[in-house]
Amino acid sequence: MNRSPRSPGPRATRRPRASERGFALLVLLGIVGMGSLTIVLAVQRVSLPWSVRATTVDQNLATAQSAARIGFRRNGAFPTNLNLAATAGGLETQGAWRRDPWGAAQDLDWAIIGTGVRVRSRGTDGVLGNADDEQFVVGTETQLRGRQRARLRLLRAQLLRSPYRFSAGMSAAVRAQMITAMRTVAIGRRQWLTADAATRVTLTTQSNAAAATITALCATYGLPPLPASLTGAGGLMQMLGTSDARAVDGAGAAMRTDPNLGMAARGADGTGGTDDDM
Repeated sequence: MNRSPRSPGPRATRRPRASERGFALLVLLGIVGMGSLTIVLAVQRVSLPWSVRATTVDQNLATAQSAARIGFRRNGAFPTNLNLAATAGGLETQGAWRRDPWGAAQDLDWAIIGTGVRVRSRGTDGVLGNADDEQFVVGTETQLRGRQRARLRLLRAQLLRSPYRFSAGMSAAVRAQMITAMRTVAIGRRQWLTADAATRVTLTTQSNAAAATITALCATYGLPPLPASLTGAGGLMQMLGTSDARAVDGAGAAMRTDPNLGMAARGADGTGGTDDDM
């Protein structure tokens, strides 16, 4: 008897083996785990531990302070913002040094104030202007005096090699005497500003004695008098072989002539003959 061919029924669905299901589960868990790790690492980068933040803010404030000082020494004025501070200090413009660890991805607060430049961190509460802010102020006068000293030392070194303070007939000991006398006068001028009344008396006595030594040595060795002017034709700058542009103090104000030191800075008040002259 002939049988009619059996019509094919629906194809049976293949069930995954247990080992395949286990592998898929492991892959899924791995993906979830990697995502979770990424989130954790990202949170850790944003939310640094407090101890790390405290250390970082000290380091960043110190770096900003250094950049402020360098900027003033080079330019006679503080950088007005963090970008200019980076340029002055040779720092990366958008580097991590400028970030406030207590701020939400914010920079340290940089401001020019009446006495200098102030840089602040927001403190643990993340709010600027509260009692927990960490800050420093680099004073204008302190930086100005440092800049003036550097300029005056250079000019006076030239003066000490010139005919105004040196003669071929001087022995090494006599020349050292001249150098010491000029240094004593300069130090006395510098220390006068912060000295008390008793110390000022001592400084005056020492400075007068040193000035008398300079006068006596000039007379003994026939040294010519200093030019009456600092700049221009026949001025001291020209006679020393240097530019008139150097006859300015750390703030850019014109220096004045001094009979013992050759030239003196007018100081932070910009007025000659006052206590803060150098």
